[in-house]
Amino acid sequence: MSIPVDLTLPRTVFYRAVETAPMSPCPGCDTTLSPEMGMYFVATQQGRRQGESFMMNGNFGFYCPACPTVVIDPEKLGQLFYAGAQKWDMGDACVVLGLIDLDAIPEEQRDVPFDELEELPLVPFEPGDRPRLPQKQPTRKPKPRRRKRR
Repeated sequence: MSIPVDLTLPRTVFYRAVETAPMSPCPGCDTTLSPEMGMYFVATQQGRRQGESFMMNGNFGFYCPACPTVVIDPEKLGQLFYAGAQKWDMGDACVVLGLIDLDAIPEEQRDVPFDELEELPLVPFEPGDRPRLPQKQPTRKPKPRRRKRR
C-alpha cells in the first residue's frame, strides 16, 4: 500500500531519470517516490532568451510522501515537450515552476479558461538542481545513392 502524497505542499524540484521497477528513491531522504499525474506550469529558455510559458499535463512528476521533494524525469518530460515543439518557441531548456492545484479553483470558476482566472492556484517548486531537456535527436537526411559505373 502506497503512502498518500500531499500535492498542495511547495516542493524542491530535482531533474533526474526515474526507474519505476523498482521505484527510484527520493534524492532528499531515500523514501520511495510516488508517480503522480498532474497539470504543471512550465517555462522555457533558448540561450539567454526566454521562450514560451505554458501549462502541460503529464505523468513526469514523482513525489516523495515523506519530504517536500518532487523529481521530474527529463526523458518523460522531453517526450511530451517535443510533441508540441512545432507550435511553440520551446527553447532548449525548461523549468517546471510548479503544479497547478485544480482542486483549489473555486467551484464558480471551474468553467473559466485558465488565462481568465483571478488567480492561478500554483503550488511552487523551488530549484534543487538545474534542468536541461534531453537533446532532440536530429533527423538524418538519407544520403543520395551513387550509381556504379560499368
